[in-house]
Amino acid sequence: MEGQQVRALYDFTGEPGTAELSISAGEILTVIRDNVGDGWCEGFNVNGKSGLFPAGYVQLVEANTSAPTGSVTVSQQNSGDFWDDDWDDDSEVGQTQAYVPPTQQQPNVQSAMSDISDYLSMHTIHSVIPDKPVANVPKKNNKFSTLIKSGEDSFLMGVKVANVPENEKIYLEEIEGGHFVWASVGEPYSCVVTSPKKESKLKGLKSFIVYQLTPTFNNLQVSRRYKHFDWLHDRLEAKYCFVPIPPLPDKQISGRYDEQFIEHRRTQLQEFVDYVCRHPVLSRSRVWEHFITCTDEKRWKAGKRQAEKDELLGVNYFNAIQCPDTPLDLIKVEVQTDAFNRFISGLDSVVKNFMAIIMDQAKKHQVLYKREFQKIGQSFTSLGHSLEGDDSSRGRLTHALKVTGDAYNEIGKLYEEQPKYDWEPLADKFHIYRGIISGFPEVINIQKSAMQKRRDCEKLVSEHKMELQQLREMSTRTDTIARALMAEESHFQSEREIHINQAMKTHLTEQIAFYQKIVNKLREALSAYED
Repeated sequence: MEGQQVRALYDFTGEPGTAELSISAGEILTVIRDNVGDGWCEGFNVNGKSGLFPAGYVQLVEANTSAPTGSVTVSQQNSGDFWDDDWDDDSEVGQTQAYVPPTQQQPNVQSAMSDISDYLSMHTIHSVIPDKPVANVPKKNNKFSTLIKSGEDSFLMGVKVANVPENEKIYLEEIEGGHFVWASVGEPYSCVVTSPKKESKLKGLKSFIVYQLTPTFNNLQVSRRYKHFDWLHDRLEAKYCFVPIPPLPDKQISGRYDEQFIEHRRTQLQEFVDYVCRHPVLSRSRVWEHFITCTDEKRWKAGKRQAEKDELLGVNYFNAIQCPDTPLDLIKVEVQTDAFNRFISGLDSVVKNFMAIIMDQAKKHQVLYKREFQKIGQSFTSLGHSLEGDDSSRGRLTHALKVTGDAYNEIGKLYEEQPKYDWEPLADKFHIYRGIISGFPEVINIQKSAMQKRRDCEKLVSEHKMELQQLREMSTRTDTIARALMAEESHFQSEREIHINQAMKTHLTEQIAFYQKIVNKLREALSAYED
């Protein structure tokens, strides 16, 4: 691949102070190295300027045609990154497929550009980021598909019973009213995400941000990158098919080293960490505990390999749930499941609209409202200047009008700064809940699939094609799945009662303080007329 030419599919702006090369859509580049690693190529443009650019942004150009015929093939090499030199990089190209050999994929120009058009249409822009971020197109959990592929029948019929270590067992408790909750195990704890710091590898050619995590139960600090969080998220989704996993912050290509972006990402990572710490199941997960506690290189890699080889995943993990063996009322369970499904379906659209309103308000505060109030301020200042030549009160009116103009100008600045205190924290909170809500339908589908299988088996028993004892054992397992869903529903309800309540109180407190500042500015302007 080295020495061959590639065509840029769309623009990429290199970060200042790094070895990244800015490229423009349609530009022809020559590849110097295709094995830089971490999703990057090194090459130079027609002007002779060289640097790194994302491999997923270019396609190979055949010698006899200018049409792009395939993506650049890049072989990964060990990058020397701390503790994970065999991991893929967090180049944050979203769903772009960076390494597809030309022999396997030969798209024509029209289809390639169509794919990119579809991809770019999914971009979203956060209010505090002036650059062009890539929307975090959430990976589908595919919990329902995982259940089918990993042997639902084997679990329900007891064909395959997994050996569950004691430290992997999860306990359910029945509370008043026939509801179920996850049993609390151990003391509650929290974990803070602090001190984001820019580091580099490949002798400074590749830069990244490292965050420090400190759990309260040991106060030992560990360093993690975004891609480490991404790996953790994948492992949690693979292991817990009955728990909607909170989403990570959106991915972004450009502006990753912008101070505002880094702080906003840290805030969203903190929301992710907080939710996991509060969850009775996730907070006791072995892979999570390894993630927030391991400070040794060898143990880190060993734990990572162990997590990736874990067979107690998906549907098999239902074997780890320990709960009462009293049978559930099938009809009551179905009614409750359908009601919760309707609730989640309605809530999903409302929360998405709510998030859109929040983002719209943040944008308007920073652009529209700021501009409007500063225009008002300018008009008062101009009025004062126009009266300057005929001010019989020795300039007092002119001064008062200038103070009024300054007050409105300052109010505009207050509007610009305000979203980071009220609207953006609210958006960060609901970013988590939007992801949780969107993950519930697949968890519910697992329950529905199991109940349908149970009805099928009841029919087989009535036709004397299945033993009654087999049905009883299978019913116990479907009851376990139902109880897990009810426990997760109870946790979601407690979350919304406590933490959404607190988020709204914080939001309104900041709103009150904000408008009080506006009142104070207007009172200052009023006093200029009374002196």
